[in-house]
Amino acid sequence: MHARPGEPEGLLQGRVEGYLEGVGETVTGWAWLPDHPARRLRVTVLFDGHPVTTFADRHRDDLKAAGKGDGCCGFAVPVPDAFAGREHKVDVRLPDFPDLRLRGAPRTTIPMLGPVILRRVPPGEAVRLHAFLAGLAGLHGAGEAAVPDMAAVQAWLAAPDRCWLTAERAGAIVGHCRVGPDWPAEPREGALALGIELHPDVQGFGLGRHLMQAAHRWAAGWCARVELAVLPHNDRARRLYRSLGYADSGMVRLPVTGEPHCHMAIALPAIAPAARCPFVGCVLVV
Repeated sequence: MHARPGEPEGLLQGRVEGYLEGVGETVTGWAWLPDHPARRLRVTVLFDGHPVTTFADRHRDDLKAAGKGDGCCGFAVPVPDAFAGREHKVDVRLPDFPDLRLRGAPRTTIPMLGPVILRRVPPGEAVRLHAFLAGLAGLHGAGEAAVPDMAAVQAWLAAPDRCWLTAERAGAIVGHCRVGPDWPAEPREGALALGIELHPDVQGFGLGRHLMQAAHRWAAGWCARVELAVLPHNDRARRLYRSLGYADSGMVRLPVTGEPHCHMAIALPAIAPAARCPFVGCVLVV
């Protein structure tokens, strides 16, 4: 594919924005060149290395509302029949920018999650956990500031008043959830904060719910309630939290950036510390 009629030929220059959003029956995302907002970029989706090329020219109201030109920069590529129903790698290339990689790529399409192990991370696995956190931040295009430093991870894992859980599939970490004294929970108010993140490849299987329920079981007896903060536009996460019993508690701002977040909380049953069972792990088949 080359430039469309009326568009200039030749090597493009400038800063590209874009994201690989979804994989599965259809691969979706967007790509946009702010310096040439009317130019529709070519996109090549690789299914286990097999290329399918199209244009990022689909109109989306959300992209227009986000300031991405006229909003005509989305793409959607159906998975070829040869890859339907089986696990495969998905990557994206921009032929006009061969050295660039879209945020959110590469990914893996997972039709069936299979056995997943939930376990508490021991202090000796700080390096492994930190590597997962760094890889997840890199996948989303976040900088180093988005990743806690190694000393902070080690300190968290060594402290008795907090818990860090991982979800593991085929020997690899695919999600994590931690509970402890942190923002947005205020000190000395009988609450602990919860943070959770899944690799996008395993979202949609109910794994986040299982992780949070395991974290709640650990936290019962340590605190009266668990609090969290979520971005206002993350409707999917907010629906999950509400279904688990979380209630809205107004808005809070991230201390570092001031970005507004929805503050949510759930009350936990009172359990005597002596009756608490330490979380050692479980196996899920999802």
